Amino acid sequence: MADPNAGNSGNAKKIRFAPQGEIYVADADKVSALPRDCTPMASNSEFKALGYVDEGGVTITPSIETDPVNVWQSAVPVLYNVKSASFQIKATLMETNELTTQLFFGAKWVPASEADGVTPIPGTWRLDLKSTPELNEIAIVVDWSQAVGGKPVRYRCVIGRAMISDRGAIQLQRAENGKFELTIESLDHSGSLGYILTDDKVKDDAPVIKTEITLQPSQVEQGGHFDVVGVGFKEGDSVTVTVSPNGDKFTSAARQADALGKVQIPVTVAADAPIDTYTVKAKADKQEPISAKDPLSVKAKQAGSF
Repeated sequence: MADPNAGNSGNAKKIRFAPQGEIYVADADKVSALPRDCTPMASNSEFKALGYVDEGGVTITPSIETDPVNVWQSAVPVLYNVKSASFQIKATLMETNELTTQLFFGAKWVPASEADGVTPIPGTWRLDLKSTPELNEIAIVVDWSQAVGGKPVRYRCVIGRAMISDRGAIQLQRAENGKFELTIESLDHSGSLGYILTDDKVKDDAPVIKTEITLQPSQVEQGGHFDVVGVGFKEGDSVTVTVSPNGDKFTSAARQADALGKVQIPVTVAADAPIDTYTVKAKADKQEPISAKDPLSVKAKQAGSF
């Protein structure tokens, strides 16, 4: 059978839809921690689901406005400078409930009362629209996913601080339900407008570097020293070195692996270390010890060497 993608560089398996999704909102001031992964979430004490959204779904719009920098010596700009940036979410909510109506009207439901302002009216609620409304900050999470190869592929948009910047009109009709159209604009949150999370294979996995150690040099005189050089460790791992037999004749201190997973540990050989062949191992946190490929050979100290 002919390859349907023959003759082009496309990959139909990388086309994504959003047949499933949910919007969650919370009071920005009461959020203890924003989501850090794509694990499915449910309504909780902080984030509440907004329920059904109309068939148009959710529109997410990142925007950057720039100004050209023009110079005398060129007919085209030599660079562009950022004028403004925004991150916008727009959706039309289909459910009429406490959360959706409070977001839309920008006020909270309270028990209705008689003219005296004290006596409650049973079963009746009131939502007051102030002439000087208060703008509340919210945190918002938008989830969407689809099944690919029988497994869910998830995406998540997270905005830590936002405000509702625009509201559409409500149309009351006989044959169509009421809808609440909201446009939500991101606010600065410690230098961030928001972030996107996914467990999709949007990037190739980083190459796996085998964890191993080498000795530099692998032959050393009594009273000398050598380095244990390791690669493939996790950043920040504390790596220790052991030498056998006669481990007490070798001195070294633990070192931490750097951002590239590399570590270099100097080892001092005692002047009275037996002339022999030794096994050198390195051990990182929660890992099995790793032996150097080549053994360490300790030779007699040459006359006149220091």
